Amino acid sequence: MEGEIISRHFFNVMTPGFQNHFNLPSSFCEKLKDENSKRAILKSRIGKWKIDVCRNSEGIIRFEKGWPQFVNDHCLSIGDFVVFEHTGNFHFNVSVFDHTACEKEFPVEPKNERHENNTRNPHFVLTMKPSFALRQPRVNIPIVFARSSSLGDKSSATLRDPHKRAWPVKLVLETNGRSRVLMCRGWHDFYVSNQLKDGDICRFELNHGSRQTKNAVMDVQISRARV
Repeated sequence: MEGEIISRHFFNVMTPGFQNHFNLPSSFCEKLKDENSKRAILKSRIGKWKIDVCRNSEGIIRFEKGWPQFVNDHCLSIGDFVVFEHTGNFHFNVSVFDHTACEKEFPVEPKNERHENNTRNPHFVLTMKPSFALRQPRVNIPIVFARSSSLGDKSSATLRDPHKRAWPVKLVLETNGRSRVLMCRGWHDFYVSNQLKDGDICRFELNHGSRQTKNAVMDVQISRARV
């Protein structure tokens, strides 16, 4: 029927290199060959993201500016897969699943932590990239985690690596435009001493005992990238 919007679905597994841009499947791009929008809207259960769109000479559609923020805010890592539902005009409903094929849970404050023994502490995941190796880094903490854990109210963090060594890191709250919390001074020492490299995955779990203090204590697990 003319004017009717037909929903279309596709999914994609996150593989190395997904953090900076994302190519839509070629068969799906073919269905949108007459669409000329330069921006997509991704909507998940935690918010909306504006994503710049480009198309190459072969007609492949790519998500660019805005996609890395979507990745960080959803704690995406290699092996996760994302289901997209196109509802028209480059608007997408998005669902995120982890490697177990279960819908991904985002960090939230447990309702009754003392009586829910199966509730894990809030956590987030970061995949190492070149900017994380800088001597003056600005490592963005996913906003969902930062908000639920009140990291904007904290001035520092202590990262406990797999060897139980403690690394003090300065936290900086930026409020120009979209608010975000960054790990800055001290991160480089943690990065170098743990011999991190591009593609390594770090899982940061907040210690519940630091919720009411100005310093956030986080235990870090490291998964090495395949060579």
